Amino acid sequence: MNREVIIEAIEQAATKGGYMFHSDEEQQMPVAVKSYPALWLVPPQFSSIEGRKHGKVTYAVKLHLMHAGAKFTGQQRNQKWKQMEDEVIEIFASVSQHERVVAVNNLKMGNNSKTHSTHGELVVTATADVVTFF
Repeated sequence: MNREVIIEAIEQAATKGGYMFHSDEEQQMPVAVKSYPALWLVPPQFSSIEGRKHGKVTYAVKLHLMHAGAKFTGQQRNQKWKQMEDEVIEIFASVSQHERVVAVNNLKMGNNSKTHSTHGELVVTATADVVTFF
């Protein structure tokens, strides 16, 4: 219903932030991501709807921010993770400003030392509920 609105808003925010944008199922990540920084958006999942002809639709959104970091020291990793957490907040703040988005709720994120590919990237994973209107 409004899935494309969310994808477009996240792609615009990612591109503005200097990220290469990708959107597909997570198992495609290792072969698709070739350069960093990258943002991987898992296809938004329909969660709920309020109303029939007019109302709100909520989607569960999950994304991964990734930076090359195989050669970082522990301190460098921590600094980069903090920067990436700030960028996640900026991305979702930008999404919340989209004309069809009502709110971004329940934003959660965490860093991950387990990589999604053989590149040794640093990853911050974020989830949120994005409420749109129709």
